[in-house]
Parts: sequence; C-alpha cells; structure tokens
Amino acid sequence: MDRNLVSHESTHVCHIYARQSEKDGKFQLLSEHLTQTGVLSEAFGNNLDFKELSKLAGLLHDVGKATHAWQKYLLDKIHGLSGKKLDHATAGAKLIEGLSDGNQILAKTAIQASVMFHHGSGLPDMLGLDGSSEFEDRLNKVIPNEELGEIKERLSSETKDIIENCLKSDVWKNDGKKVLLDICKNGCCTKKKLLFNMGLHLRNFSSCLIDADRTDSAAFENMGNILDSEKNSDWNNLLLRLEAHLAKFQNDGKLGEIRESVSARCSELGRGKKGIYTCSAFTGAGKTLASLRFALEQAKKYEMEHIFIIAPYTSIIDQNADIIRSILEDKATKGRVVLECHSNLTSEKKNALYDSEQEYERYEETWDAPIIITTMVQFLETLYGSGTKAIRRMHRLSESVLVFDEVQTLPIKATYLFNWGIDYLVRCCGCSAMLCTATQPCLDKIGSEENSQYRLAFDGEIIQNVSEHFSSLERVHFLDMTAGGTVKSSVQDISSYIYNSMKGNRSFLAVVNTKSQAKELFNLVKESRCADFVYHLSTNMCPAHRRAKVADIRKHLSDGDYVVCISTRLIEAGVDLSFGGALRYLAGLDSIIQTAGRCNRNNELTDEDGKAVCGTLAIFDPENENIGSLEELKVGKECMGRVLREFQSEWNNRYCNLINPKVMEAFFKYYYASFANSLLKYSIKDKESSILDMLADNPVGVNQYERINQNQDWKRFPYRQAFKTAWDNFDVIADVTTGVVVPYKGNDIVGRLCALERCDEDFGDKLRSLLRESQQYTVNVYANQLRKLLEEKVIYEVLPDSGIYALAEEFYNEDFGLSSECFAGGEVGSLIF
Repeated sequence: MDRNLVSHESTHVCHIYARQSEKDGKFQLLSEHLTQTGVLSEAFGNNLDFKELSKLAGLLHDVGKATHAWQKYLLDKIHGLSGKKLDHATAGAKLIEGLSDGNQILAKTAIQASVMFHHGSGLPDMLGLDGSSEFEDRLNKVIPNEELGEIKERLSSETKDIIENCLKSDVWKNDGKKVLLDICKNGCCTKKKLLFNMGLHLRNFSSCLIDADRTDSAAFENMGNILDSEKNSDWNNLLLRLEAHLAKFQNDGKLGEIRESVSARCSELGRGKKGIYTCSAFTGAGKTLASLRFALEQAKKYEMEHIFIIAPYTSIIDQNADIIRSILEDKATKGRVVLECHSNLTSEKKNALYDSEQEYERYEETWDAPIIITTMVQFLETLYGSGTKAIRRMHRLSESVLVFDEVQTLPIKATYLFNWGIDYLVRCCGCSAMLCTATQPCLDKIGSEENSQYRLAFDGEIIQNVSEHFSSLERVHFLDMTAGGTVKSSVQDISSYIYNSMKGNRSFLAVVNTKSQAKELFNLVKESRCADFVYHLSTNMCPAHRRAKVADIRKHLSDGDYVVCISTRLIEAGVDLSFGGALRYLAGLDSIIQTAGRCNRNNELTDEDGKAVCGTLAIFDPENENIGSLEELKVGKECMGRVLREFQSEWNNRYCNLINPKVMEAFFKYYYASFANSLLKYSIKDKESSILDMLADNPVGVNQYERINQNQDWKRFPYRQAFKTAWDNFDVIADVTTGVVVPYKGNDIVGRLCALERCDEDFGDKLRSLLRESQQYTVNVYANQLRKLLEEKVIYEVLPDSGIYALAEEFYNEDFGLSSECFAGGEVGSLIF
C-alpha cells in the first residue's frame, strides 16, 4: 500500500458527507466530522496523556464513509431506499496498518480496535475463550486496494495533513508505550494485574473516541458548540460555600464535637496526597458532608475534573443530592453543579432543574457536571458493562475524586473487580477514592495470602481510633434472641415481642429478610392493635408508593404517634428515620448494624430523669424461613451466628457489643472465606473462566489459541483479553427482572401507553418518555413470577409484542403494593440503576 497518505488531492472533497441532520436536513461534511472528532478525542484523552494517539483514532474512525459506495448508501437511505448496511469502520484500521513501520504494534492495535469497534457492544474479543480472535477476523476482512486508494484520494488535504502530523509525534514513534503500557505498571505486583490495567486503559482509550464521535454528532444535530460544556469547575468557591454552611452548626455537646472532629479530619486528609482512604464514621457522625469536604479539598488542590458520589440505593442518592444541591447551588447555578444519575429520577425533578428532560439526558449521557451522584451499578457498568453507552462515560472518571457510600453493599461476585478497578483508577488515572461505611468490609485483608494480589491497599483512615469512636456514639444495645444462631422463634413470638416493646416505646422498626415475611408479620402486628399506625415497606410497592409511605411515617414519628414499620432491607440505608425500638431477622453483620442506624438515630431517647439512654435492637432467627437462592444472605446468617457464639464470653451481660472493629473484622473474614475464589472473580456459569481472568491474562483463550494455531505465536497480540465475552456477561444484578406498571393512585400512564399508535412519526419518542415516567410506578418481577402472573391474568401486555406489562387494578393493594399470592420471596433490586 502507498504509505504517503497525502500523495493525492481530491476534487470532490466538499461533496463528501458524514450524515444528514434529522431536524433540518442539512449535511455534515465528512472532513468536518473527522477533524472535530479528532479534536474532541484528543481533549478527552488529555487527562490520560493519550495525546496524538486519541486524535489519530478520531481522524480515522469514519474514513470508510469517503467511498462512493457509502455516499450512495447515505443518499439512498435519505430517499427511503433500503440497502445493506455498509461497514465504514474497518477502513480506518486498514489505513493505519499500511502506515505503521512495524514498530508501532501497541499503539496501532489500540487505535485499530477502538476504530473498528466504536459502535455496538464495544471492544471485541482479542482472544476468545474458544481460541478465535474477533479482532483479527475483522482486521483480515478484505478491502480492495482500489477502495483504500479511493478513500485516501477523497479525504481532504486538511485531514491528511493532521494525520501525517500525528504520525510524526513522539507518542506514535515510541509506540505509545509510555501512555499505554508504562502507566499501567503503577502499583502492579503481578503480570496478571498489569494486563488487567492495560485492558481497562484500552477501554478508556476507546471511551475517548466514542464520546468524541457521539458529542460531535449531537452538536451538529443540535447546532451547538461542541466544547461549550468543557469548563473548569470552581472548586474553591464550592468549598467556601460548604465551609460557610458548616460554620452555621452549633457543635455543642458530645455529638457536635464528634461531627466537627470527623469533618476536620476529612479536611486535613483532603489537603494531603491522593490515595485510597476509608471513613469508618458511625451513623450520625456527619460523614455525608465530611466526605464532601474531603472531596472538595482534593479537587481544589489537584484541580480535579469531577467529584463522584456513589451509593447503592436511590433513596441515599435522592437524599444526599438534595442536601448537597441546597448547599452548593444557587439560582444561577441550579442543576449545573450536582448531577443525579439513576433510573428513579422523576420527570418533575428533571424539569425543575433543567430546561427540559432532553437537556438532562445530555448531561446524564456524558456525566458532564462538577459533582455526579450515581449508583454503584452505574459505576461498575462504566468499568465493565457492555455497550458503547457505558464505555462512553469511562474517561470522565479520570482525574476525579470518588466517594463510595455504604461500600459494604458491594455484590460479592464483583469484589475483586471493584478492588482492581479502584486501584487502576487511583494509580493510573489520577483519581482519589474514599470508602465510607461504619461496617468496613476489610477489602485490604480479603482472601488468603496466596490471593493477596486481589486486596485493596489503603492510604489512610479518617477515624483515628475506631473503637473509641464507636463507643462514644453508642446509641443502641443489641439483644441476641438466637443464642448464637441456635434458637429459632415463631412469627407469633416475634409479633408478641413487638407488642410488648410498644408498651415502653412510641415507635418500632422490624426489618425482615423477605417480602412474604414482611406481609406475614405486618398482618399479625396490625391485628395486635399495639400502634395507631402500622406500615409495610417492600419492593412489591412502586417507588412513588414507597416514598409516600416513608413521608407518612416521618410525619407520624414527628407528631409522636404510636408507629410500627415492618420493612424488608430497603429501609436499612438512606432512609433517614428514627424509631424507639427495633428488631432484625438474623442476617449479615452489616445489615444488622444498618438497621441499628434507624433506632435512636439522633440519640433522642431519655429516661424519666431526662438522661440519654440507648435503644434496643433484638436479633431473631425466624422458624421455617425460606430464603431460596439468596446465597449471600444464607452465608451472612451463618457467619453472623458464628460471630455471636465466638464473642459471647467477652460480653458478659445480656447485650452484645456488635459495633466493634474486632467483631467486624471477624465477620468479614468468615464471610469472604465462605465463597470460592472463582466467585469473587465473577465466575461465569457454563464457562471455564471468570470475568476478571478474561479481562487480564485470559488463560483459557490463550490455551485454546495455542492448541488451534500451533505454528502461530499469540504473543504478537499486545492485548489478549476477551473483552466482549466478559462485558456481555457482566451484570451487577444477576437476576433478570421485568418491570410491571402498577395503578398506584390512579396514574394514567397505562392509558397513555395504550393510546400510542405505532404509525405515528413520534411514536418512539413518546414511548421512551412514557417509559421513563412509568419507572416511578413500576414493580420489578422475576421471570418465573412474570410467567405465573401472566397465566393467572394478573398482568397483561399494554402494547402487542412490546414486552411492556401492566397490573390489573384489583391486584394492587394500598398496604402491600402488588398483592398476588404468587408474588412473594426475596427482595428484588437491592441495588438500583
């Protein structure tokens, strides 16, 4: 192939297009799109030091559109003529194949993989588990020399000049080793970890290209300035606003002193070095604003790009976002500082904060805001999820402060992926991280010594004396009614305990393990008439219903009414309520302590003399408990029973001291040791590999390749990861559920869905808008439950062949939500998108 890319001049450059606008019918020149994408890709890659490599990928990604065949395909499509979709991405990879002098293996491969797979699910299997190579197959696709020559001839002089300049850059000449390889060695103790880092870095490289391509396309469609949103955040001003707010607090008394101390310590470490920190502050110690102070100090000192606050529950996100927004935003900056990203954000809130839902979606797609508050699911999918939407956001994580709330809720199968992902972001991408929870899951001690490479190394702890801190904030006594997990209680006995407890309390919280348990206990407590108001909370109720119930509970608690709440674990975190007494069905230590955080939360309980006293949380193990396939709950129960037995002799009284670092360390040691190492690496059923292995050294793929291709050396692949297979199998919430729209409060969403006509030009837009709105009125059901609900005609399909289901009105109950008897069992969706 002719290696002089600028040896031809085109006389038809101005007639070569990348796309036509759907709004006004105007055409975007291909040369303009390539140039702008190159500029954006380089800008997005600056934090990762990709420089000319990411620009080169942007310039090459769509060069295949320059052919006469593709231009004809575009015009035919505009005129309504259907034709076979033409591959326009492989040509860019072919062009750079000829431009390489043989020394740019690493850089060339990174660009080729990113260019060829910038649509669809993202990067391919460099080596598949069967020994095949999707990357190599695509690269070997035959494109005639005449066609490649035509592309070179028809590219604009400006585009060719920029490409030539990129090929003269030091980063290209040095094969990108400094930015694609050397940076990935930071903190690595094994070759496996190095390869894992390289794989994530390639995903980051791909992210820059994908975001650049989509951003320029959207800017052309909306006639916007592609760089309008790229502004530096005024971290100093935001920090001053937070400190002015903190200064208003009267930190009188013991609790005030503790909160001030935690906040000051966060500020101190925030002014220190980047790293991975833990904050083991107990409930009520003010860790939400203290951790924000740490993040703002780090962002200010190191001129960071973003702050991410990542939580497992939308209730936490909702609550924290409103608090932080009220402090850091004013009328002029409303919706421009804090961005909430989760599926339960209401249309009303989007429209209140932004000019339109479409404007919110633009920010949400790109995470383009100073402070992003999102879920653990979305964070993990950005690192490991399939599809270009997830990959597009990834580069935004670089040079950011990451604050994780309630990190102990991390799904067991994602443990090692989380540890290595955080380590990569901090050691290779300029991030800092803080892991907040009163029940630290000991991620620095996980696994046996031979698997110590999967541990997360910490750089500091906010709470300097955790034992003393916990003791000073003791507000709850724990009463073990299980005798170390050996004694079970009937639901009638448990109901009687609540009845008797209400003689000395005005409020009580019972947290159970399954929805069927919640319903059963609710009925018994309600029949006992021990309270004026008895509430049930579970995910059988749609989000709007649950929010309304929580608001009612909060009001009655504030009014001093007699209130009992029976809930599944959804109340354990992020619901700011305080009850006089509590019980928890036997579960993992983290769940028990989270429930304790809803008892005497504000240290409001006093004796007859007005002296502060502790509340009591009783632990029960119910008879005939059916927790089915909830493996993590089963293991948590077993390990908790073991801990209760082992520490029994140390407590020497009727109460057990569970808020204790030694107890926590013992529990998590037993808990993680109960799971196979392969599961902690996210093993895949029916595959002899795990996601972590596939994204690192991929031993199964390598072995199969060597077996099939005996005369070929797989080592010529600088990347050997099975990206596509790993990402396609990654799912934070493994149990697939389907949403059912419910008739809560007579909402008319189902009626509006039924009124849609597929033939309408705006059918797709209206459908998407209604589906977003319907999320507030949706209950998720498992596949087996869906089948049974359909068989019993409890639900029906709203639109033929749409997969959108609605619940018949008579099956939605004000107390329980979806009330069909076939719908019971474990809680759905403890982590939310």
